[in-house]
Formats: sequence, structure tokens, C-alpha cells
Amino acid sequence: MTGLLLRRLRDLLIILVIVGTMMFFVIRLIPGDPAQAILGPTARPSDVDALRESMGLNGTLWEQYLAWAGNVLRGDFGTSITYHAPVLGVVADHILPTLTLAVLSTVISFFLSVAITSWQAVAPRNPVARALDRFSALGMAMPDFWISLMLVLVFSVTLRWFPSSGYENLFTDPATAVPALVLPLAVLVIGQTALFVLTLRESLLGELPLAYLRTARVKGLSERQVMTEHVLPNALMPLITQLGSNFAMLVGGIVIIESIFVVPGLGHLLMGAVSTRDFPLIQGVTLFVAVLFVLVNLLVDLSYALLDPKVRVS
Repeated sequence: MTGLLLRRLRDLLIILVIVGTMMFFVIRLIPGDPAQAILGPTARPSDVDALRESMGLNGTLWEQYLAWAGNVLRGDFGTSITYHAPVLGVVADHILPTLTLAVLSTVISFFLSVAITSWQAVAPRNPVARALDRFSALGMAMPDFWISLMLVLVFSVTLRWFPSSGYENLFTDPATAVPALVLPLAVLVIGQTALFVLTLRESLLGELPLAYLRTARVKGLSERQVMTEHVLPNALMPLITQLGSNFAMLVGGIVIIESIFVVPGLGHLLMGAVSTRDFPLIQGVTLFVAVLFVLVNLLVDLSYALLDPKVRVS
């Protein structure tokens, strides 16, 4: 287990270096002068030069990169041009809404997918189970922005059951936070549950013909016992992989949901940073998402090793 952990940490550090380096140079391809864009077209050249100096943009590209990398190694991600505050502090102020949506939607989707797929396997001819199977394919096909607009139209504009936008801290004001979270969570749960159901169903179909299940049935176990005690534990391995990668991508790619429902999370923050050419903030948010992505994948690898002893020696 220790060897596996060390190998994964080595690989993850390499990934972080590559992602951080690529992002530094890619955002420099954004057209326009960030200092000029911030100060406006009527700014004096001396003011523009002073701002460029404070932003560290006067040196060559490699000099800027080496200075940025050195600061990152010391834990200094720079100061946001928009917020006039340290990047780490700005990211910390916006991480909770994104993590709240990502964690809650992933947990709900996981348990829903396990329940739906188990039901489909035990009672494949049940009309409700068959309808849910078709819903899974439909959920994969519908884009998030369309689902969001339809839910807002029906449940906010027409029925007036839930607010169409806004966010409150779930831990400080749950009475206000829960209604505001229902619609964005519903959008994320629909897409994720559809993906998880399809993933788990394919895994279950690969397990059901195996000989050990026939032995379990010969021993007198019911179909429900066979499913919960034998099939699901083995079939969950691919879903765990999907769960980890999907959660990490969800944190970085939740921009549309946060924009539609006005949730002040990382996606909303990154969109504003790109529009204002806030280079330090763009780099900080991107690197944070990359760190989260590799950490989640590390946890997935470790969970694999705990569930499957064969992985420990690979």
C-alpha cells in the first residue's frame, strides 16, 4: 500500500507541474493587454506601465513563468487584480458553494443510481424500472442549460415553488439555503444519475452471467440477496472510478449551473476572472481545480486498493 501511495503521489506531482505550466502559457494567448483592459482606453501610458510592472508583465515570458513558479512553491499565488486580495483567500471565499453543489449532487446521484440499477436487475420487466431505463438515456442526451431553463420555467416562473436564483450558506441558514439549492441540484442530479446508471448497468451485465452467482442461487439465496451481497460489491468498482473523475470535473465545470442560478462559486469566479483578464486569479482557480482533480483520483486509487487486493501489487 505504501509503494502504491508513493507512486501515485509522484505521478500526481508531475501532472500538477504539467497542468500549471500549460495553463500559464495558454492564458497568455488571450488577446489584449490586461493592464490596458483594466484601466480602460483613456488611461495614461505611465499608469498602464506601472500596472504592468505591479502585475509582473514587463519581463519576458520565461521570466514571468519562473517568477510565478517560484512564488507558487512558496505558497504565494499572487494578488487578484479584480478583488485586490490574495488569490488563495478569494478562492477560499468561493469554494463552499461549488463544493456544496458537487458533494450533495454526487452523493444523491450515487444512491439513486444504485437503487435504480438494482431494481432494474431484480425486476427487469417492471414497467417503472423500464421507464427509468429510458429516462437514463434521455438524461444523458439533454444539455444542462436546457434542463436548467425548463426547471426555472416550470418550478420558479409558473408554480413559484422555488427561487430561480440566489445562494445561502447551508450551514448558517438552512431554511433559506435548501429551497435555493433544489433546482441547481436537480439539474446536476439528473445528468449524473443517468451517467451512473448506464455505467453501473454495464458493470452488472458483466457480473450476472458469472458462475459464482449460480452457486449463490443454488445455496438458496434470493435474488435480492444475490444482488446486494454478491453482485453490487463487485460491480461498483467501475462506478467508483466514474464517481471520482466525475466529481473532480464537476467542480471545475459547473460554470453553466452557477451562471444560470447566480451561485457565487468557482465557476462563476473563473468566468469573471477571464472576462477581466485577472491572470493571477485564473491561474489560482485552475491550479486549485487541478489539485482537487488529482487528489480525488488518488482517493479513488486508494479505495481500489482497499476493495481489490490485486491492485496493491500492480
